[in-house]
Amino acid sequence: MTFAEELLDLARRIAQLDGANPQQASLRRAVSTAYYALFHLVIDEATANWSQSELRPLLGRVFEHGKMKQACYKVPGVNSVIPPFEKRATSQDHLRAVAKAFIQAQERREDADYDVAQPWSRKQVELQIDSVADAFRSWMVIRDQPDAQEFLVLMLGPKQRKGPA
Repeated sequence: MTFAEELLDLARRIAQLDGANPQQASLRRAVSTAYYALFHLVIDEATANWSQSELRPLLGRVFEHGKMKQACYKVPGVNSVIPPFEKRATSQDHLRAVAKAFIQAQERREDADYDVAQPWSRKQVELQIDSVADAFRSWMVIRDQPDAQEFLVLMLGPKQRKGPA
């Protein structure tokens, strides 16, 4: 099991803590952990392309949350309705699902970590975790496709303009 998969599993277990009366701290931590599962999935996939495996953790540190979110907004159709997993017919459908889930997961993580006035329900948390799990499944379908590989590169930040030599 990869670290990203472990985090997703951990998010599910945290969401189930405290029995019928879940504490807000547990629910919020589950939302945050689900986001980090997707964050690490993307980083792990991108750094796996680096041939010097001992430098992959260092390369992973280059990725920034904000730049990654902005890259997701650049995926064509990311703001459109995403069909259910079984009806995603193209790699673009799957890529849109991953990008939209990343944006949403990051926003939900910020809400969970910083907006303590808004309570979370276990159902909301489970839906968020399911959204991240869905993104994992879509990623596995497209991970070797050229548009998915380009997406990983774009997650490093905006394209640099060519300047004078």
